[in-house]
Amino acid sequence: MIVSAGDLEKYAYCPLSWWISKKHKSVSKEGIKKHKELEKELKEIKKGERRIKLYEKYILFISILASFVAIAGISFLYGEMAETWNYFFISLSLIWLFNSAFFLYRASRVIEIMRPRYEKLILISSMGAMIIAFFSIIFSLPKNPNLSRFLEILALLWVIAANLLFYHSLYISEKLLSKKIRYAPLKSNLEYIGAIEGEEIVSTKYGIRGKPDYIIKLEEDYIPIEEKTADLDTPPFPHVIQLTAYCMLIEDKYGKAPPYGIIRYKNYKFKIPYEKRWKDMVISFREKMIEDLKRGKAHRNHFNKNKCKSCIRKEYCNERLV
Repeated sequence: MIVSAGDLEKYAYCPLSWWISKKHKSVSKEGIKKHKELEKELKEIKKGERRIKLYEKYILFISILASFVAIAGISFLYGEMAETWNYFFISLSLIWLFNSAFFLYRASRVIEIMRPRYEKLILISSMGAMIIAFFSIIFSLPKNPNLSRFLEILALLWVIAANLLFYHSLYISEKLLSKKIRYAPLKSNLEYIGAIEGEEIVSTKYGIRGKPDYIIKLEEDYIPIEEKTADLDTPPFPHVIQLTAYCMLIEDKYGKAPPYGIIRYKNYKFKIPYEKRWKDMVISFREKMIEDLKRGKAHRNHFNKNKCKSCIRKEYCNERLV
C-alpha cells in the first residue's frame, strides 16, 4: 500500500486528526495561493535557465564558426601556402586520426567506468584531425581577394550576432538572479517542481508517494525543499517527518540519498539532516497507518491539550482534550 507524505505529516501530528481529515478536508486558501505563485515563479526560473543554456551553445557555435571563416578569409587573401606546409598539415591530421583509432581500441577493452573518459578523448582527437584537415585544404587553394573580403565580412556579422546573443543572455540572467536567490543557491539547478501541478513521485520500495514543492541539484546532490506559510522559528516534528519522506522518495528516484532537506518558513529556513532515526520513524508511522486503515479506525495518541487546541479538526473529534 502506498501512503502520501502529506498523510504521514498529519499522522505524525495525531493519528485521529489524520483519520478525520479523510472525511473533513480542510484547505488553506493562503497556502494554495502561495504555492501557485511559487510554482509560477519556479517555472519562469527554469524556463529562463534553459534559454540561457541554449544561448550559450549558440554563442559558442557561432564564435567557432566565425573563427574558421575568418581564417579561411585570410588564406584566400594570400593564396597557396608552400607545399612543405601542406604535407605537414596532412601528416599532422593523419597522426590525430591514428590517435583517435588508438583511443577507440582502448575504449573497447577498458572497464565500463573508464569508458566515458576514453570517449571524450576520441571526440577531441577526431575534432582535432578535422580542424587540421580543414586548414590543410583551405591553405592549398589559390588566391581570391573578393572571396576573402566576403568571408571576413561574414565572420564579422557572426561575431556581432554572437555578441548580441551574449548581452541578451546577460539581461535574462540578471532578471533571474533576483528571483532565484529567494529559493535556492545560485550555483544550483532546479531539477523538479512539484508545488500544485507537478508530477507525483512514487516509491514502491518504501511504499510512499508525494510532491516536494521543488528539488534542486547542488553539485551531485538532490535536495528537497518544502515551503510553509507559517511563521515559525523551529520546525515542528510533523514537518520533519514529511521532509524525511521526501528525502526517501529522492533516494529511491535518483539512486542517491540527499544529505539533508530544507524547510522554509516566512522568516526562517532550516536544513534537516537525512538521518536513520527520522527514516525509521517514517517507516514506523507508515506501518501504523496501514494497521489503522485495515482496522477501520484510529485514536488519539497523546495527552497534549495544546495540540488539541491547535488542531484544525477538533470540532469533529470526540477524543479531544479541550
